[in-house]
Amino acid sequence: MIELPFDPNIHLGPLAVSWHGIFTAVGIFFGVALPIRLLRGRVSEDDGYAIATWGVVGGILGARLLHVLDRLDYYLREPLQIFAIWTGGIAVWGAVIGGALSGYLVALRRRVPIGTTADAAVSGLGLGLAIGRIGDIINGEHHATECVAGICVGYTHPQTLGQPGPVHLAVAYEMIYLLAGVALVLWLFSQRGRAPMGTGLWRSLPPGTIFWLWALLYGLGRFVISFLRIADPTSILGLRQDQLVGLATMLVSAPLLVYLLARKRANSSAPPSPAPEIAET
Repeated sequence: MIELPFDPNIHLGPLAVSWHGIFTAVGIFFGVALPIRLLRGRVSEDDGYAIATWGVVGGILGARLLHVLDRLDYYLREPLQIFAIWTGGIAVWGAVIGGALSGYLVALRRRVPIGTTADAAVSGLGLGLAIGRIGDIINGEHHATECVAGICVGYTHPQTLGQPGPVHLAVAYEMIYLLAGVALVLWLFSQRGRAPMGTGLWRSLPPGTIFWLWALLYGLGRFVISFLRIADPTSILGLRQDQLVGLATMLVSAPLLVYLLARKRANSSAPPSPAPEIAET
């Protein structure tokens, strides 16, 4: 078992700063910077930052809203606590959905290429979530099942919210999974526009495919890894909220992926339109 002696806060005299908050801010910074860089030359920086800014705002609001819905009984008793976001309480799926919807609406209004922008955005979304999970690891608030094999940890600091262990470090599994997803997105994005070499499949992916592929894989990962989580409320079929959202995301993403690829294939196989005839004079 790996002992984690982390204090969840940095103490600066009378001021206590949460590691969770610090890594959330760092995650937002890099989560915005990466897609802006990928979209350079495709989308103006003004449009890119506008989409990113409203995506962050929508992500924060969505994260809080989904958390409130997940623990609605408590917030019906304490309605003023709904607005006390500084006390903690966010749902990552709410950040994903809220950020994606807000970014989409702004991109639509500014008439930027939606598919390409979304493909780049998920690289930043995945990176930001992965960095934010570092704060979760230090904080120890996400409780998990007993660990026999895997990353087995125990929290030892007197102020920790973590378990004494040995338990699975489930948030670290998700962080690793997210980083692998970022690597995949960056590789797929880099294939576009390359000289004809290697397989042409990845170079010819239509815009939007990378976004829905990432959504499908992230939904799958959250659904599986969440079986190692405990203490979260369950609902339908004994599944937790994040598992139900992950399942719904897979059910939406899979047919959209098939549709985009089928449409691309149909367009590629269609015979070219004949050139218009020029009347002789």
